[in-house]
Amino acid sequence: MSALPSRRGSAKLQALSILAMAAVAAGGASCIHRGYPLGRSGNVEIRTDVAGALFATDTLDASGNPSGPRQTPNATGVTLAMTEGSQAAFGAFVQVRVEPSEALTLTSATDEETSTGLPTCSLVDGSFRCMATEQGAARFHLASPSDWSGDAKLVVTWADQTKDLTIHINPAGLPSAATNFTMIVGGVDDIDHVLATFLPLQCTIGPLPDDLGSKWRKGQIRSRQTYVRATPPSAAPSIVANAPVIVEALGSEAALSLTEDCETRQTRVRVLLDATGQSSAFFLCFSDIGGTIPFSVTSGEKSIEPNRAIVVDPEPRLLRVVTLTSQITVGFPVDLFEISAYDANRRRIAMPVDLHMGDDQVLSIPAASVALADEENLATIVQAGALMPGVTALHVSPRLLAMPDCVSPAVTVTATPL
Repeated sequence: MSALPSRRGSAKLQALSILAMAAVAAGGASCIHRGYPLGRSGNVEIRTDVAGALFATDTLDASGNPSGPRQTPNATGVTLAMTEGSQAAFGAFVQVRVEPSEALTLTSATDEETSTGLPTCSLVDGSFRCMATEQGAARFHLASPSDWSGDAKLVVTWADQTKDLTIHINPAGLPSAATNFTMIVGGVDDIDHVLATFLPLQCTIGPLPDDLGSKWRKGQIRSRQTYVRATPPSAAPSIVANAPVIVEALGSEAALSLTEDCETRQTRVRVLLDATGQSSAFFLCFSDIGGTIPFSVTSGEKSIEPNRAIVVDPEPRLLRVVTLTSQITVGFPVDLFEISAYDANRRRIAMPVDLHMGDDQVLSIPAASVALADEENLATIVQAGALMPGVTALHVSPRLLAMPDCVSPAVTVTATPL
């Protein structure tokens, strides 16, 4: 009488039968559902196709799935090599899970990736199970499905044995090994200074109007074309492609836009780096109020520190030139003119101006230019010396510009009484 087959041999024969039946059914699309549990003496080696970290996403659709172009690698194939003693553990199965579960998803490998032409890993009774082929291998995929980042563990269990592998998931964006992370602002000089254009500047000799218009002038908003750039790590030059960068204006008098006219503005923009490590163009937008405005630039594990700060001159709206008296006599200099510049909020602002008299033979002034005082100081007063009888007026214009030419009310100089 022949000996009965061992329990292990019977289980392997059963697994062979299952594989054969699965190959016939549904054109090879069925999953392997049965086999035998890998024994306590078995061993599992975990091998990932990607040696380094994976990347999370930073954008999710309405269903909570990643949306838009993504950095790679964000997924990897995994091979489990199962043995018992020195033999491939054909037909043995193990359980696979991820800790924490939200960090990574487990999916079956495609039929073409397995030697059987069938999936070797699948969800069985709520658990992800992998069964070894004749070569002792099982294959599946790991993928980052969300914005979760950190260290996750891929855990394989059988009998009372456990084998795990740490998978690091970088936040979407640049890893710490990237270098030369910078924001390139076109048209801004080395001291990051945006000058006033003086295009909206008007003159007045009367009282201050109640409204000087919007500080965001449609079609005339000051903007600067900007890019973000970074150098990838030499060991992984491709990881910069589709890396998201978040740029945020940290002051109320600045905004960001994807168009030069700045008609549509927001406090932050998200741009993607291309394969060379440079973003598409976006624009810094500045109100007519100006100020020293910081911008935050972050991407994954990198940030530009300290924050990039741009000094923006206020855009003067009104230059007011008044005379303190309309008639003086020839003699010593007197306080004669008050000059003030105002922004869109009707606040007095500092501004350099050039001065000249219409007839400098009638009146003389001590300087050809002066810096007008801001709201924190007394208004600028200009003295004039009456030289001879006549009528003249003071002309005031922005420093080194001919226009606008703001003219004071006329001053009459009379001869000194006898």
